[in-house]
Amino acid sequence: MSLYGSVARPLLFRLSPDSSHALAHAALRVAAPWRAASALGGWRNDDPRLRVRFAGLDLPNPVGLAAGFDKNCELIDALDCFGFGFLTVGSIMPAPRHGNPFPRLVRYRETQSLADAMGVPSHGRDYCVARLRARRHTRTPLVANIGGFTAAEIAASFLAVEPYVDAVEISLMCPNVQPGERFDDLALLREVLARIEARRKPAIVRVPNDTAVVPDRLAELIERCVAAGVAGLKIAGGKPVADPRLGVKQGTLHGRAIFERAIANVERAAKIARGRIPIKGNGGVSTGAAALAMLRAGAACVDIYSAFIYRGWSVARDINRELLAARAGAERA
Repeated sequence: MSLYGSVARPLLFRLSPDSSHALAHAALRVAAPWRAASALGGWRNDDPRLRVRFAGLDLPNPVGLAAGFDKNCELIDALDCFGFGFLTVGSIMPAPRHGNPFPRLVRYRETQSLADAMGVPSHGRDYCVARLRARRHTRTPLVANIGGFTAAEIAASFLAVEPYVDAVEISLMCPNVQPGERFDDLALLREVLARIEARRKPAIVRVPNDTAVVPDRLAELIERCVAAGVAGLKIAGGKPVADPRLGVKQGTLHGRAIFERAIANVERAAKIARGRIPIKGNGGVSTGAAALAMLRAGAACVDIYSAFIYRGWSVARDINRELLAARAGAERA
């Protein structure tokens, strides 16, 4: 078992999920120790067999970090050491938001899953742009996930973060928004794309979870993205979950428990897209075999969050090694 699995995770899991999340953030605010650990542990994945292309970006490997972990662009220098194929920061919101009442996270250890009821907390666009502007150069491609509840907000955020990242991911819906913050994702998408028509960086659209399971609606969204020159889609598998331990009593389920749902969503989107727009898969990928299954379902790459929590700092390296082994085994068979 790894050092993380045998020592760090048991200690972190004695704390509440919210407390261990805060502690992890505190530990990652200083990058130097993680650079040293990365060099010693060989966390980077430089094998040319792992290289992929997604949304116009050349990625060193297909396993990225999903939005949600570094919401305020504060941990990029440390996260750059972990060997991910790309990093996604955010979701960056137009104005500061406190988010939902605590507790916001619940662990389901038996399935290596999480319930998330964050409520899109954010220090706001101005804070995040300042952090992006001040960051040191990183080797790992960087994507900013942006959110908002109007097309004007989202377009303004796109243009504000665009100079400082390699691509921008547009989040059309978050399942844990506050009362009254609801919108028509297709109408919103149409207006956002019209407002950012002169963009210079690749745009990625995160397909809402409820849209991903409705074929007609998903098809309309994909056709709109293809016509507008969107560079990529993110297809996930999150679904609502009720849990009395959460401050708002319900959230979104992530992790291994949603893997089959995520695979089905990616397959559905890939059949509609027919290779015209690349897909990033998300939801329950925690092993190389799962990553390979997601890629075979039609994804060009995947991003992870809960696997980072359950498997630790070497997760990208380990999944990529397992992916190569799974590919080799499939070829021999």
